[in-house]
Amino acid sequence: MRASGRLLRALCLCAAALALGARAQAEADLTFRRAQPSINTLDPAHGSDTSVNGAMSLLFQPLLEYDYAARPYRLIPGAAAAMPEASPDGRVYVFKLREAYYVDDPCFGGKRRRVKAQDFVYGWKRLADRNVGGSGEWLVKNIKGMDAFAEASAAQSPMDYAMEVEGLRALDDATLRVELTRPSNQFLWFLTMCYMAPVPHEAVDYYGQRGLSDHPVGAGPYKLRKWWRGYEMVFDRNPEWHGWAGLDPEAKEVPFETIRYLIVKDASTQWLMLLTGQLDFLEQIDRNNMDIAIDPDMGLSPELQARGIRLFTSPTLKVYYLGINMDDPVLGPNKKLRQALNAAFDTAKWEAYYRGRVKALDTVAPGHLRDARQDPFPYAFDPAKARRLLAEAGYPGGLDPKTGKPLTLTVEIGNATQDTTESMELLASFLAAIGVKLEISVNTWQAMLEKIRLRRAQLFLMGWVGDYPDLETFMQLFISRNQSPGPNRSNYVNAEVDRLYDEAVASRDPAVISRCWARVQDIVLEDCPWVLLHYALDFSLVNARVLNYLPHNFPYGMEKHYRVRKD
Repeated sequence: MRASGRLLRALCLCAAALALGARAQAEADLTFRRAQPSINTLDPAHGSDTSVNGAMSLLFQPLLEYDYAARPYRLIPGAAAAMPEASPDGRVYVFKLREAYYVDDPCFGGKRRRVKAQDFVYGWKRLADRNVGGSGEWLVKNIKGMDAFAEASAAQSPMDYAMEVEGLRALDDATLRVELTRPSNQFLWFLTMCYMAPVPHEAVDYYGQRGLSDHPVGAGPYKLRKWWRGYEMVFDRNPEWHGWAGLDPEAKEVPFETIRYLIVKDASTQWLMLLTGQLDFLEQIDRNNMDIAIDPDMGLSPELQARGIRLFTSPTLKVYYLGINMDDPVLGPNKKLRQALNAAFDTAKWEAYYRGRVKALDTVAPGHLRDARQDPFPYAFDPAKARRLLAEAGYPGGLDPKTGKPLTLTVEIGNATQDTTESMELLASFLAAIGVKLEISVNTWQAMLEKIRLRRAQLFLMGWVGDYPDLETFMQLFISRNQSPGPNRSNYVNAEVDRLYDEAVASRDPAVISRCWARVQDIVLEDCPWVLLHYALDFSLVNARVLNYLPHNFPYGMEKHYRVRKD
């Protein structure tokens, strides 16, 4: 009997192990896996990083979102039940909310909590609260009365959120009214961003203003199961999210039940994980692997095709530039010197270095964006012009007349990867060809940003990702009121650019908007507060089992649209 009992227990353990293995395999089959380089917060007030926004977009539901398949891009309701009612002058918007509920969280004391209009009021006030120290205040500055709230918060800690903001009111639990100080063609695009997600006051009461970094409380398509910092994030599908309504439980193709973000900084490691089946998606092919992955006709190599991998190539809204500090005593007052640096930049060699992953810029935005200037850049690569401009700038042959030695400039870089360092060495060779010496100063990312903020950086390597499909998202980088620490990191000032910008943002006439943007680009390209580098092309690799994947310039949270075949 004892032998029979041991055998029975062994059989039971074996059956249990098989069952667990089967469940694990089933979960793996319905799990989407991708790598992210780093994620340091899940607080909507601090959502300035693309990886952070990817994670937060799974957890939160702003008022509006992108129609996934529509090109050109268009907006559809998210937390809003419908697109808003707008006043004829474009200053007042009224939103009706759909019925939705937050995920279960201890902050609600076991109660089921509906998303209310007051949560948007609270969350948007947090963006302006200087005590929170978030990076999204620029999105709400145009709301009537929000500047006064922000100024009051600078003198009050903690801030009293009972202070009213005239242009931001919850008329009832399901109705939000927003009034802008001036019309804005971009305001509705803002409402897709996780910055603008609702925040229940109970979450802040329970976890504290800083606690939301680790304890997101949202009503999005997924909910956070676990977060091992520096290693992995796991999200489970939230069955109450409105977008799952009407799903056929018998369908052959279903949403992914689980999303895994594996925190992997090294591009080579990400590449190996894709090849070994540990990842379903690689956002960008590393420069060093382009020859392996891509054939001479820019198609996918047969080896990767045989592994069941698909290639998606698309232009992005990611612009990279060499910022010129207009406060610098050498570069700031010398326009011809700035023009010479641009004319010395060898775009063909730069594109070859990146092996087809980038395209040269003819303006300060990607050329495929509406209203982007299509004429050739007047200071594109031309060594003879560069030398002539350099001489006219007071540095014939690149020599500094004060010292008799080559003019020496310093570029600041952050988080110096091999790729970044090599690219700056290539840039240094371009300037050396006209007699200018470029020194490379390596910093941590935060240290570089601090130098820029304090206006101590002479040149700096920087990128900008368009926040929405409107040229304004790039034009704002040249507005005087946006100087550092704002997005105008070059501290560029031009009164006509400011005036044209305000006219374009407020106008509802496409012809007026196009005219303004054309003139702004002409002025900025003549002044050269940047050395134009490139905009990126995405070469994304996707496992064949991932269905309904579409490239998107705003891919945050788009995993909710992916499907997988259920066996």
